[in-house]
Amino acid sequence: MTHASREWRKIKNEPVRETESPQVPLNPRAQTALQSALAVLLSPLDAVDANAWRGDVARTLCDLLGADKASFELEMPKISQMYSEDYPQTTLDAYMQHYREIDLGRIQREKLGLEVWNRQLLHGRALPEFYKSEIHNDFMVPNGIRDSMGLTVEVPGLATPATLFFHKERTATTQFGVRGLAFLGLLLPAFKAGVRDLVRYSHQRVSLSSHLDSLIEGIRIVDLDGRAIHQNPSFTAVVTGTPIEAEAEAAIAGIVAELGTLTRDRHGNVMALAGAQVRREIVTPTASYEVRGSFLGRELLGTEVRVAISLQRIATPTGLSDEALQKRFGLSDREIQVARCLARGESTKEIALSCGMSPHTARRHTEKIFVKMGVRNRSQIGPRLRGE
Repeated sequence: MTHASREWRKIKNEPVRETESPQVPLNPRAQTALQSALAVLLSPLDAVDANAWRGDVARTLCDLLGADKASFELEMPKISQMYSEDYPQTTLDAYMQHYREIDLGRIQREKLGLEVWNRQLLHGRALPEFYKSEIHNDFMVPNGIRDSMGLTVEVPGLATPATLFFHKERTATTQFGVRGLAFLGLLLPAFKAGVRDLVRYSHQRVSLSSHLDSLIEGIRIVDLDGRAIHQNPSFTAVVTGTPIEAEAEAAIAGIVAELGTLTRDRHGNVMALAGAQVRREIVTPTASYEVRGSFLGRELLGTEVRVAISLQRIATPTGLSDEALQKRFGLSDREIQVARCLARGESTKEIALSCGMSPHTARRHTEKIFVKMGVRNRSQIGPRLRGE
């Protein structure tokens, strides 16, 4: 027996028989719409942010339920408690600032503990009194809300329940009757799971941001377009408005581009990208910095691929002259040029472009440099050039 059917029995004071199960005939279109609704409800982390998910949920469920408009109440930090793509913000503000307090539907939901509801379930025989109320005449009617139904669930950690409102511009439609309640009963578990995942993810993200801000090491989180999602104070102090800013931004752009190539090669599979890391080195007259980029997993920042950029001062350069490099390692002028590019973290393609040679020639020079300098990887070249 569905949740909606149980609630209807409570209101009518009729016995509940476990064997009863309301039939919801589904044509192919309704089946597809139901599958889409369940999928979007269970995927809050696939959206860019909380409001994007709320909008996706409202649009998809309106299509399934035959609703004209929808709104989504969810109390979370840094977002509006009431969100809708169908009503202007002034209407939402008016509800939250005045009408919510006198909303007879909200009062009845709390009194009866209803999770699945429509207007008939909420008010029953008192429906004529509802039609005389301030909330109906001064708010709902002017906004074209002639009928309503929805879902309301308590969420651990939140002071107010999460509520999905669906509105119809006409009264007594079949969509908002038993059929609508049956659909809402099917959607209820997915709605609960989606809201709780979103809230848990939000708390996790706040915790991660606080941890990053406490680190001495400079950290910036970016998307695959290089846009900053978060940047801790240490990163800002070292980079923003300083002499290395231009070089640091160029290094970050190169790292993100190289990691972006990996996501295309591996079809964005974050698990397959685990451990991938790209390094660049910034050398100035007074200091040397290592810039590293690696992927963050879904469990930290959702399904969107994010890159963690770290910036760390590594040493004061005491670079050897070209003459000293020739004497110590037997490098040719061309090999010295390539070695300095390698120390800056340039890729083979970038070296070829910088030095005016083919990628094949750049690789050949790199192999010779490894042998002459006695190194096994590119990260060891910088210290050799500095005489370490």
